[in-house]
Amino acid sequence: MTALLKEKSTVWDIHLDKAASEPVYLQIAAAVRHLLRSGRIAAGAALPREQVLARRFGVSSMTMRQANDVLEREGLIQRQRGRGTLAVQNRLVKQGQETRSFNEGIRHGGDIPSSRLGSFNTVEAPAALAADFGIAPGSPIYVIDRVRLADGVPMALESVQIPVSRCPNLERFNIVDHSLYQIFEENYGIELARSEEEISAIAPNRNHRKMLELPPSVAVLLVKRKTYTTGGKLFELATDAYRGDLY
Repeated sequence: MTALLKEKSTVWDIHLDKAASEPVYLQIAAAVRHLLRSGRIAAGAALPREQVLARRFGVSSMTMRQANDVLEREGLIQRQRGRGTLAVQNRLVKQGQETRSFNEGIRHGGDIPSSRLGSFNTVEAPAALAADFGIAPGSPIYVIDRVRLADGVPMALESVQIPVSRCPNLERFNIVDHSLYQIFEENYGIELARSEEEISAIAPNRNHRKMLELPPSVAVLLVKRKTYTTGGKLFELATDAYRGDLY
């Protein structure tokens, strides 16, 4: 049972069913998602601090943080140091599209793709992320960061999260010179059927400028991607930051 909104009071009067099977943090996320998408919370508006909302909803700060983690991954809010948590402008969402790797897209445009590996780590999945993947909290997930290039020019920063159980021992493959999607298909028999992408333009941060060698006044195209298998299971969560002047 999802959280219900009391229409005759303030936007933050949210009713939670703490006896329901759905976790409370997901109920909160669903209710706040409705407020954001319906425009009852305007884009750019500052949300109350997590501690304030936690007290209002009668939940712990950790539960409220988990709810905000879900909303931030969906691109609906943004945490900014010194400014707090802000509602994000509406973003373009593409659904049901054919899944194509970065390498395929670059080759389709007539360029030669390549990669640089930034980091390859295995971490424990926090509860909210584990729920998205349908795995137990604390289960290991891969976090892979790469710089993607076309004809030697940095085009994108890519950060990918995948449960280790989906493709164990992935570290034994050369993910610098080969497409991850190709490795999944040829070595694990995984068929990726579709993806959902949320796209927005943002001002680059210091890491974007350095790794993408950005000239002044160039925006970054941020793409948050969910990729699903033919069985409808969420396989991959990715965040790609593309050069706005080239891609």
